[in-house]
Amino acid sequence: MKFLYQFSAGDSFFHRLDPRAKLVFVICYLISAFFFPYPWWMFVAAVILIWLLAGISLRSYWVFITYMIPLMTVLVVVQMLVGPPPGIVIFGVEIPFLSMEGFQIGIRIAFRLAVTGMSFILFSMTTDPFDFGLSLYKTGLSYRVAYMIAFALRFFPLLQEELFVIRSALQARAYVSMGSLNPVTLVKGLGVSVVPLGVGALRRSQDIALAMERRGLGFPDQLGTTRVIFRDVHLRPKDYAVMAISILYLITIIVVFGSQFGKMWAPL
Repeated sequence: MKFLYQFSAGDSFFHRLDPRAKLVFVICYLISAFFFPYPWWMFVAAVILIWLLAGISLRSYWVFITYMIPLMTVLVVVQMLVGPPPGIVIFGVEIPFLSMEGFQIGIRIAFRLAVTGMSFILFSMTTDPFDFGLSLYKTGLSYRVAYMIAFALRFFPLLQEELFVIRSALQARAYVSMGSLNPVTLVKGLGVSVVPLGVGALRRSQDIALAMERRGLGFPDQLGTTRVIFRDVHLRPKDYAVMAISILYLITIIVVFGSQFGKMWAPL
């Protein structure tokens, strides 16, 4: 199992797309999830897209879904408790303090949140962070800012790896809170891990910053010379086709379901 939001090398359709085309697709897919009245189908569609067009099986990111289920459940329960009447009817008995309309709203919100996470998994697991940074640079963004964004995407899996190392060290010392299924105990274990994780992240950041400074990362900007880039990314016809289809899909969803958008969110 790979870490969450870690790039997974491959030769699938999504891997070969330009990062900018994938970004447009993800943004259009996320926006359409707020207009589409049945977001659970979009969640299923995202799983199928990741499997068929990205070549990534569910085993690679099942932990994300495991983490999402409690949060989705809490969202549904809260909406059921604060939602308007009528209450939920179970076996012919109405439970007045649980709202049926709140349940429907909660399900939509929960699955829209899940679609958001799945979309970013699709993007991050099929996009090399430095290819993404290079594409931003070629779009016109400053090289320093583009490199910082790319490095942030690369740094996130490193933090997860550091957290797993800390968890293994704590478990080797008979501290079992990090592996507990009790939420309160787990939060306590995470609190213990925050200090070494933060110190390790600061030390790693300082080492990387020093290494980049020694390699003259900012010299071309300071001297006004042309920066030499050995890797190249460029938009191809299929990238333009994906972006056009994504925008057309978003427009279609807004036109078809836009009138229902206000009604769905009115109770909130």
